[in-house]
Amino acid sequence: MIVQHYLTILRERWVYALSTFFVVIAAVAGVTALQTPVYESSANVFVRTDPGNSVTDRSAAADYARQQIDTYADLVTTPIVLDPAIRSLDLDTDAEQLAGRVSADVPEDTLLISITARAGGSETSAKLANAVAESLQEQVADLETTSGKATVQLTVVTPATAPRVPSAPNLTQNFVLGLIAAILAGMLAAVLRDRLDNKVRKADDIEQLTDAAVIGTVPLITAGENRVFVSEHGSQNVQAEPYRELRSNLRFLEPRGRSRSLLVTSSVKGEGKSVTAINLASALARGGDRVLLVDADLRDPSVHRYLGIEGGAGLSTVLIGDTELKDVVQPMELSNLAVLASGPIPPNPAELLDSEQMTVFVEEATKQYDAVVLDSAPVLAATDAIAMATRVSGTVFVARNGVVRRTQVTQALRKIQLVQARLLGIVLNGIPRTTGTTYSQSYGSSYAARSTRKDPGTLAHSAEQETNCSNQLALRQTATPPESDSEILLSASDSALRPDLRRRSVFPGEWAISND
Repeated sequence: MIVQHYLTILRERWVYALSTFFVVIAAVAGVTALQTPVYESSANVFVRTDPGNSVTDRSAAADYARQQIDTYADLVTTPIVLDPAIRSLDLDTDAEQLAGRVSADVPEDTLLISITARAGGSETSAKLANAVAESLQEQVADLETTSGKATVQLTVVTPATAPRVPSAPNLTQNFVLGLIAAILAGMLAAVLRDRLDNKVRKADDIEQLTDAAVIGTVPLITAGENRVFVSEHGSQNVQAEPYRELRSNLRFLEPRGRSRSLLVTSSVKGEGKSVTAINLASALARGGDRVLLVDADLRDPSVHRYLGIEGGAGLSTVLIGDTELKDVVQPMELSNLAVLASGPIPPNPAELLDSEQMTVFVEEATKQYDAVVLDSAPVLAATDAIAMATRVSGTVFVARNGVVRRTQVTQALRKIQLVQARLLGIVLNGIPRTTGTTYSQSYGSSYAARSTRKDPGTLAHSAEQETNCSNQLALRQTATPPESDSEILLSASDSALRPDLRRRSVFPGEWAISND
């Protein structure tokens, strides 16, 4: 399970993992390219002793050589050996600096001293190794002579030769180590990103925050996609499928025959609560319910702008007693659906929504309609949604993928729980398209086509209604949008989802993923 968990993280955060991988590979390649090539060359010196005439003399000579050989190896890095080598090669350095470029070691069970020299050039390293070997040979001969007859002689048995390739940097080693480091760094970056990312990305994030179920997921609509109006197409429209699923799930929670008043809210602005409310109302109406969609966001209303309807009178005027509900409800071309705009923005929206008049309004509306869908202000923006949550039969909470933070969702849900309001579930909005999603959409489109071919008579009446609805909508698309200071601003990345305010339609599916 742990391995599967991390594989899931890598699949979801592959961009960060892959980016880090290439950054590390590039860094290793850059460091390798900037390193100065170093060449190594070695010369082998044999330590020979006077064997004598007897076996005892020969054994003693060999033991003496083994005792002295380590001392001779230590002489390699001393000035007495290096200074003559510097003079012979006319080097611009001293013995102390040269000692860092020269080393000597004695292979086990041998009478050989291996002298290794390192330099920036191939020929230079070979010349330096040979010069140090010759200097050691001379200095040992002098030292042995001063103490009497020389019993030890050094002979260069393998002169140093110029190497063909540098010993450093080791390209193969650097590549292997860099590849391992890049893979580990990529995995670490993905895991850290997942741990540090505080935004809601998937249904699992919601499940970790609350016991409430995710009752709906709405895929992200990408730029350039053939976006359609959810309400303008028949039941086989694949973009309307998420809302049909949401409708089905809500019917299990709120069976027919019961008073159904649904509040749609979110944590913060920009999560798509208004469009979710619009399309949910559309799905319920298409399912045969008589639905009233109410714009109960009295601070920043948007339903009337999305639908292209009059917003001068509505909920606020009903609550203060200026008008009756039946006088300001606006029927839509879509059968069974009516909309109540917000009306003028009052100076005291919180007090107006948390009043006895609001309770009476909800009761009256539920008597006249099978379902009442109320779009409210975000929970963390104002107390309006909390006040209405106690007056409806259930609350649908919208969370926008990649926008809302987990802490914001937690705070908003805690506020709903504190007033003991009934939370029906959570709708995860704007989830990325996956392979499974793409397959189901393709299957749905194919199924729709086959269904139309097999039963043309069954859908004839529905098709006629859709055609009439689309024709009526076309007549309304020339309406001039009202000026509003609260017009929703979209980022450049969301420009494809921006409502075209010159077009007015009942349900703009272009805004199925909205920033409202």
